[in-house]
Amino acid sequence: MFSAGTLSAQMPRRPSAYTNNPGFWITAGVAGFQPTAVNDGATASNWNFGNSTDFQYRGSIEKGGSNGSSFGFSGSWAHVPFVYSSTGLVFAPTGSGGGAQCSSCDAHLDLMTLVASFHSGAGIGFHQVLELNGGVVAYRNLKRDSDGAKLAPSGGNIDPLFALGYGLGYGLSDRTNLDLISDYFAFAIHERKGLSNGTSNTNRMPGLRLSLRMGFGGSTTRR
Repeated sequence: MFSAGTLSAQMPRRPSAYTNNPGFWITAGVAGFQPTAVNDGATASNWNFGNSTDFQYRGSIEKGGSNGSSFGFSGSWAHVPFVYSSTGLVFAPTGSGGGAQCSSCDAHLDLMTLVASFHSGAGIGFHQVLELNGGVVAYRNLKRDSDGAKLAPSGGNIDPLFALGYGLGYGLSDRTNLDLISDYFAFAIHERKGLSNGTSNTNRMPGLRLSLRMGFGGSTTRR
């Protein structure tokens, strides 16, 4: 008995280790993204974003899982300049439900997204980050710059959106992370109604996003 007690006292003790998995995560970020164009067959119009870099503001709330993973919902908003052009028939005046048209004019619209999001990657120090997103993008308030007239379609449009993001994160603590993510594979699919077979219906929207990710709730457990 004395020998066993002496041997146990001499053996090195394993250091205490803890895991700290938040119950949920809240994220706020800003991105520079580059939309391409939308061809809308219903109004015979093209919305050319010109691959210009625009700012997009994004927030999310996600249910926390193990090892920094989480699943939840993300939304974003951007006010985007574009060139509106149409070769279709002129619609009824603004206010009658159709919206105005022009052969070519400068315009702005509100681009909003709502997606279900899966996030993997968290922890103190540098780590890899992976995100999968799927949902919708809404084009709203298409307005001509010269006079503020609503352009067709006056009610805007909603398309399915998919994105895959990859990047690096840095954990200031196990509950505060800064993420830099490239959404290179991000695209929306527009309906083909009224489009010719050789016309693209894909709006590609690659971007680079900086996010602050903070965890709340949950409990600390010893391993």
